[in-house]
Amino acid sequence: MKSGWKKTFFCLLAATVVFANCTTPFRSRKPLPEISPDLLISGIRQHAARLKTFQGRARLTFVSPKGSFGGSLKISVKNPDSLWIKVEGPLGIDLLTGRLGGGQALFYNPWENIAYKGSIKEIQKNGILPFDMDLSNLMHGVIGLLVPDEKMLDSLDYFFTRGNKYILDIGNKEKVWVEPVGPVVSRWEMKNTDGKILWSWEGKEFKEKKGICLPRIIKITHYQFREQITLFYETVKTNQSMKNGWSNIRIPEGVDTIE
Repeated sequence: MKSGWKKTFFCLLAATVVFANCTTPFRSRKPLPEISPDLLISGIRQHAARLKTFQGRARLTFVSPKGSFGGSLKISVKNPDSLWIKVEGPLGIDLLTGRLGGGQALFYNPWENIAYKGSIKEIQKNGILPFDMDLSNLMHGVIGLLVPDEKMLDSLDYFFTRGNKYILDIGNKEKVWVEPVGPVVSRWEMKNTDGKILWSWEGKEFKEKKGICLPRIIKITHYQFREQITLFYETVKTNQSMKNGWSNIRIPEGVDTIE
């Protein structure tokens, strides 16, 4: 059971790595305005840059063939590179707290009485985090603001509209759906060399918070292992001042620390 809690958290991290007003839902009978893919990506990046701070609490569910888990997630973000995250189980049981920023990471797992501390690269090398990590996209993925890299334009195969969305298609590698209002990414698929979907990220029920469109619901799906994580945000605060020590993590004496 203990390893399941850790897998839930790290699966969430892994999934998010490999990738004006809002109305809900985004629907319009009017044709989408014409726009070039480079201007669309630029607009997504400009929209995401409006976010300076984020504080939220979400209900978290994790479903797999081995069972399901329900808990809650607390998260605080300060752009461009600081994140604090806490996973709680039923009845508010503290399962895992993490902090990333400035190239350094700290994770404390009171369930196993273990702390992991060191550079993000070193922690990745030791297998504690499962992929090379772009911290900016990690933060944006968990809060609902995935941002395509401008390098995507170099390998873009197709750019078209379908319904009320723009679609960026990189053959058998990636596919990105973009809502015109924001603009903001509402779905992102990562594929293997055969074109089969490995991961998908999806945002739903977008709401406007101080000029920033954010999804209330985030679904992350790993198709190969038939696992899905859902975040349902109950409270969100954007661009508000953060208290001093907002990202502190208290490690009790006697905890086994791995560096």
